Amino acid sequence: MARKCRKDNTGRVLKVGESQDKTGRYCYKWTNAAGKRCAVYGVTLKELREKENQIQKDQQDGIDSSKQGMTLNQLFSIYMDTKTGIRATTRENYLRMWNSNIKDSVIGNMKVFKITQMHIKRLYADFVRSGKSYNTIKLLHNLLYPSLQMAVDSNIIRKNPAVGCKQGIEAERKTREALTIVEQNELLSFVFGNESYSQYFPLIVFALSTGLRVGELTGLRWADVDLKDNVIHIRQQLIYKNLGAGCKFYISELKTDAGRRDIPLTAEARKCLIKQKEQYLLLGKAFQKQEVAGFDDYVFTNSKGRPYAANAINFILKNIVDSYNETVCESDMRLPRISAHILRHTGCTRMAESGIDPKTLQYIMGHSDINVTMNIYNHVDTVRVKSEMAKAEGIVSIG
Repeated sequence: MARKCRKDNTGRVLKVGESQDKTGRYCYKWTNAAGKRCAVYGVTLKELREKENQIQKDQQDGIDSSKQGMTLNQLFSIYMDTKTGIRATTRENYLRMWNSNIKDSVIGNMKVFKITQMHIKRLYADFVRSGKSYNTIKLLHNLLYPSLQMAVDSNIIRKNPAVGCKQGIEAERKTREALTIVEQNELLSFVFGNESYSQYFPLIVFALSTGLRVGELTGLRWADVDLKDNVIHIRQQLIYKNLGAGCKFYISELKTDAGRRDIPLTAEARKCLIKQKEQYLLLGKAFQKQEVAGFDDYVFTNSKGRPYAANAINFILKNIVDSYNETVCESDMRLPRISAHILRHTGCTRMAESGIDPKTLQYIMGHSDINVTMNIYNHVDTVRVKSEMAKAEGIVSIG
């Protein structure tokens, strides 16, 4: 028996699955791939049929409408469950970054299929306005992008809305500048002659001389130091994190496989280690070794024998810079913000300026990607060109 044509209240013929209620609202019902009955609504028949066309296109493309109720936070949780081969500290950092920046944002509880490129670009713009660094936004993008790509691969959405969203942010990236030679010398001279900060002189010079990452610096043990052959062995890093039991020190694997390396000591670096030992001897009984993360022979510790956390070193450097800048006139040179990473970047720059070849410098710095090392050389070359070009002043006389 032929199906009786269903019409709306204006006499227009409705398709299979379409209906109109007493209020005039249109409805389309269908069964999805999982066998579940679904429905969409429209104020007008045109609006409803636009939704129908999208549903039919999704079905043809294999898009799973049964998962369209999934939110971005739920998607990210699944993504993290499938992400294997990462350290516990890295996983904790990813979760902390997500929970602090995306979980409660506009898109955090938004259904995945409703998220557009505009939503993500607006989120990134908000990050920039709130003062978040390029590296922070890049890390968040590197969590958001693969999560949404998993949704594409799982036929939840047709395309990844995060594609192309990072491009505008890259243009606003702030370059992390190494200290100039003048700034470096001013810093060292001030620390050396200041009663409050001279105890940190060996640590700062050693950081500049070796280019160690902050976790490698704080995690360096006397067992890793060979003063006979003048070499240090980088085998671990020390981190201070909350992994669920409050903030504690942990010995962690190095950032990359390239991080495992043996670095020859310069004369200055060797002097720093000897000076550090002398400082502990001068403290006498006041200096007590403390076992932290299973070891008690850390090279750089406070006067109580406890190793430094990364943020503690950055806080010390901030205080040093603030104290220095308070002693100079407004017209004099002021030191810029300095962190442990700035010391590493500065050390790398000085080595490049000294003529160390790129492959050797890549090894010393523990860079897994030679392009990271070459970026230092490119900057050094630019500075060198400007410096050399200054010698050409006056070769052409006008008037």
